[in-house]
Amino acid sequence: MLKQMLYAGIGLAAITKEKAEEVISELIKKGEMSKEEGKDLLNTLINRMQEESERLKLKINEQVEHTITSMNLVRKSQLDEILQRLDELEKKLNEIQSKEA
Repeated sequence: MLKQMLYAGIGLAAITKEKAEEVISELIKKGEMSKEEGKDLLNTLINRMQEESERLKLKINEQVEHTITSMNLVRKSQLDEILQRLDELEKKLNEIQSKEA
């Protein structure tokens, strides 16, 4: 589901940009808009698409976070931290055992 949302967002952004460029180009050719106005409009549309793309990424990240939490999954960073702590404890234990021997 998340992949589909992401692909849909990316595809929509690509199609929208291409379509916007076409429409603006036609308006400029017909003289209904100057090149400068077309450029400004395209920049505005691209900025809005980027903002929407960022919002989509945030929503996907929130959904992933919710899924991880609801499934009680451990993140790699958490596992790495535990393994590091275990390694440190093993070293301390070995030091204690070597002092007693």
